[in-house]
Amino acid sequence: MASTTYDLFFTGRDDPRSCVVIGEDTKPIYYCFETSERNLMPNVRTMVYRNNKEVCAKLEWSPGNHLGGATIGNRQIPMSQLVLPGSTSSARTFISSDGKRFEWRRSRENPTSYDLYAASNMRIAVFRRFTQSTVVGPSHAFLQYTFNHDPLLIEALLALCVNRWIDLHGV
Repeated sequence: MASTTYDLFFTGRDDPRSCVVIGEDTKPIYYCFETSERNLMPNVRTMVYRNNKEVCAKLEWSPGNHLGGATIGNRQIPMSQLVLPGSTSSARTFISSDGKRFEWRRSRENPTSYDLYAASNMRIAVFRRFTQSTVVGPSHAFLQYTFNHDPLLIEALLALCVNRWIDLHGV
């Protein structure tokens, strides 16, 4: 990875669909993933808040917690576009809003770890499960990345959320 790296810490619940992501790159970063599962509602919705108040994305899970739709800013796509087939069976691709291809690759040695690659086969982020104390409290994972592009960051976090959910639950 490049020399300048930024760290985000996953705190709160140890659940890809319900957690807090906090840290900073060139500015403070705060995302809150909230998933409400209501017994009377057929669909489950994950709302993603930026800076504790602004809705920046949502994931609509179909009945049975299957993939539904995703809204990222004003863009609506099928959630399956966040986990397109990748270069190997342990990789899944997403196309960013600016048309570039990125791929989350699941580690063979540690199946809860993921690396994010740009189209040029350059690793630009790593996700690792690692329990540690931080200034904001206990963290159960971290994301270290080398880019400074807000739209790509939220797309990468959403794709990571869906990847982790699929790998945890076999959906």
